[in-house]
Amino acid sequence: MKKLILSLAFVAAGAGAFAQKPAGGDKTAEVSFTGFGLNSFNYTTPELRFRYFMSEKMALRLRLSLGSTSVTNKENVVTGGTTTIEVEQKISNGFMLNFTPGIEMHFEGTAKLSPYYGAQLNIGLGGGGTTEYTNATGGTSGAFTGVAAGNKASTTMGSVFGFGLSTFMGADYYITDAIFVGGEFGLGLFAMTSTGEGESSVNGGPTTKTGTASSTDILGVTSGNVRLGFKF
Repeated sequence: MKKLILSLAFVAAGAGAFAQKPAGGDKTAEVSFTGFGLNSFNYTTPELRFRYFMSEKMALRLRLSLGSTSVTNKENVVTGGTTTIEVEQKISNGFMLNFTPGIEMHFEGTAKLSPYYGAQLNIGLGGGGTTEYTNATGGTSGAFTGVAAGNKASTTMGSVFGFGLSTFMGADYYITDAIFVGGEFGLGLFAMTSTGEGESSVNGGPTTKTGTASSTDILGVTSGNVRLGFKF
């Protein structure tokens, strides 16, 4: 057993000693271990990333993520000094597809380390998110105005479109000729999000249309991520 472990260690060490960075025509695929944010964009995990190296110093890349999350909150709201209303809130973000093409420029670095910088377009499409409040004890709270216990109020979000531009810096470290780890952070230059018309109702009754919304952000630091990938 000890001989087997030592043999595997020597093989890994030998592979690492001859690890090489990508050259023109090489491709990489990877997955992110953390989320990535750009102002009003929220990228879910896992996020997939693909790159095609035009040369040792330039690569085209594409980031893709598709996800949906839900959260349930329970709270006691005190009204009228002594009246306590139990409210349950359920939030679903619907679905969100993020499509992010970009370009990387790589520094010389070392035989195993490849630092880079670049720019990317951020395109997000989504919709179908809902927020539902359940009044457990009756009374008055938020969307409820003295209705009986068990009443529900729900809001459905309209379609969402996001567009932005950001820059980034990062580095890849090649553990072997085919496997690398990396990290990245960046700066969002511009981000715009537009939400279409939705609707709200109480107890499944008549619906009321909600208004549209839009927001624009200029300059915002993006969160970092840690990646694991392979070259082929």
